[in-house]
Amino acid sequence: APSPSASPSVDPEDCPAATDAEGGVDNQLLVPDDPWYLEASSLTLNGADYQGIVQVRTASGATKKVLKYVINDGTVIGDLHQIVKDKQSGKTHHVQAAKGSDSTITDGKTVMYTERISGNLLGLIPVTFDPEHPPPLNIPWIYFTKVKVTQAGQFGGTLTVPGLHQYVTD
Repeated sequence: APSPSASPSVDPEDCPAATDAEGGVDNQLLVPDDPWYLEASSLTLNGADYQGIVQVRTASGATKKVLKYVINDGTVIGDLHQIVKDKQSGKTHHVQAAKGSDSTITDGKTVMYTERISGNLLGLIPVTFDPEHPPPLNIPWIYFTKVKVTQAGQFGGTLTVPGLHQYVTD
């Protein structure tokens, strides 16, 4: 019998995952111990292939579960704002594109190891995907608005950021 403090874990949004594939350590290059963050007005993933939940090894040797996406035909990021929190210095580093601009990732496949992605899928449906709540479908074109991504690591492609502005905050 469950303990008195246990609460039901039924999620009304619960639905089958696109793949239940769960692999071993997937990355050859280590990812940082801490993730980086993306906030954007929109995110379009062209030629996307969700490859399931995998484990990645970090610089310290630890492993963590992530969602693995391979983007084959480019990424478009509206109002890109990348954030890295430096625990040692207590500073937060920002890379921001010009307001109203589209940043792009082109020139080949991009492998994305995603800890969490949330936003409005197709610009309409608020969703959050993470290893505990993976995407229900593997669709080749993914579009989010008001998106926030927690990224363990990302490899491949050429990132172009129009009007790049870099700054540091406390």
